Amino acid sequence: MKKGMKSISIGLNYLDSGRIDSAGTKNVLNSNAHADDNSGSISPSLALAYGVSDRFNVFASMPYRLSYGFREITDEGIEAQGDSIGFGDLNLLGQYKVYDSGSFQTALLGGIKLPTGQTEVIADNQERFETKNQPGTGSFDPMFGVSLSKQYKNFGVDFSFIYKISTEGAQNTTVGDVANYGIAISKGINHDHTDPFHHHHDEKDHKKTTLQKIFPEHVLGQHLTWDLVLESITHWEEKPVIDGITNPNHGGTTMFLNPGIRMTLNDKIVSNLSIGLPVVEVLNGEQGGSNLQILFSMGANF
Repeated sequence: MKKGMKSISIGLNYLDSGRIDSAGTKNVLNSNAHADDNSGSISPSLALAYGVSDRFNVFASMPYRLSYGFREITDEGIEAQGDSIGFGDLNLLGQYKVYDSGSFQTALLGGIKLPTGQTEVIADNQERFETKNQPGTGSFDPMFGVSLSKQYKNFGVDFSFIYKISTEGAQNTTVGDVANYGIAISKGINHDHTDPFHHHHDEKDHKKTTLQKIFPEHVLGQHLTWDLVLESITHWEEKPVIDGITNPNHGGTTMFLNPGIRMTLNDKIVSNLSIGLPVVEVLNGEQGGSNLQILFSMGANF
């Protein structure tokens, strides 16, 4: 973002979670450990961004978490816990651009997650949800990372990495470090005009491709640009530690393959939609895993 530019956006993250299978449930029932799963979660969020300078941008995002259908499995049996709903933790992030050649950009990321979220949500069994299943964690967690972007005419390649260091929060719990890796390839459509309202079409010089015919450049007098995106998102979580005891049935690595689309209206309003399919799951202990992820966002620059 350029100096002085602002943006506001809303997002929605839907995750359809799997249940622990019968063999895994039996293993937990026959052990001294415990495990839990849920049916899924819906997380709307609000994000703000500001261009402090042409090189330095700041971001803030606040989620609201609705995780539903929890159940806990112990050696005493299976107990339904219901839904965990409430505001999550506030994320503050800074991005500093260290290199820009025009077609290649590199930026460093740094920030902190603040303990603004709810940590005392009560389950249906009248017990307090474990911290890892609460909307917030009650901890101050620093974050750092890097992002890279390379443009090849109408194609782009982007890579990002961010790592969150977990500290002890509510209920003497450290929920575990988290790392996210993302690499995306995008194909731009109708990006030829620098000014969306002043351009001229010459049929000889501006023949439409098949994609340009499918994705219109103008609707009701408004200018549209499109990007087709294929992204790989890898999420890793460390095992949580509760009262000094490590939970063996949580954390691990999940890789999603996300085909998606981005639409930009008049260079001001941007919408993103992607569907994530888990292609790799290497989870610790007994867990239900993930079935499907849907990501949506809409934002405006001003």
